[in-house]
Amino acid sequence: MRGEVLSYDAITDHGLISGDDLMRYGFSRADVAGREEPVPGLRVDFIPLEERASQIILLQVQDRGLPASAFAPGEAPLGMWAYFVRCIRQKYVDGEGRARRLEYWSFVLFAWLTMTGAMLTIFMVTALLGGFDGDTPPVTTMFALLLVFGWMLLLAIPGISVAVRRLHDVGLSGWLYLLTFIPYVGGLFMLVIGCIPSQPHPNAYGPAPRRF
Repeated sequence: MRGEVLSYDAITDHGLISGDDLMRYGFSRADVAGREEPVPGLRVDFIPLEERASQIILLQVQDRGLPASAFAPGEAPLGMWAYFVRCIRQKYVDGEGRARRLEYWSFVLFAWLTMTGAMLTIFMVTALLGGFDGDTPPVTTMFALLLVFGWMLLLAIPGISVAVRRLHDVGLSGWLYLLTFIPYVGGLFMLVIGCIPSQPHPNAYGPAPRRF
């Protein structure tokens, strides 16, 4: 039978497996073939003996030749706004690791919304105050435009960082981000990269960013 490791406590040396038959089976480290630790989230093959699992084989470790720790469950998904905030506060200049599609598009969406919303607000307020009647925009409008420009510069670095992590997530080098500086080609390239699903297993840039 096959199933998935639900839990494993290295101190007590016992854990639980959820079988594909929807039953739970207890096991100990001695039941696991090989020297790798049965990390929660791993797919396994085992022989059920009443309420216990025996002769357990860690399938993903066996198939990929990677340590079991590499298959640790990824982070729980965040909301789109939470991803955007994390890109700015925690991963501002962090190009290491991987970013799933939801994280990448969350940043792109809210970066665009905040900049567009700010620009529309400035032009609407300026128009209501009659600021476009003269040849020179009012000082307040110029100051507001400078703030928007500063916000755009502020978002540039985390934008590069999350794009590099997105490239890593599909198994590509972050240096390919330089293609974005090619007119038309660069934008189309990142659009395609942003739509490619995450590699479901660890790659050269780290473990998968999502749960199995």
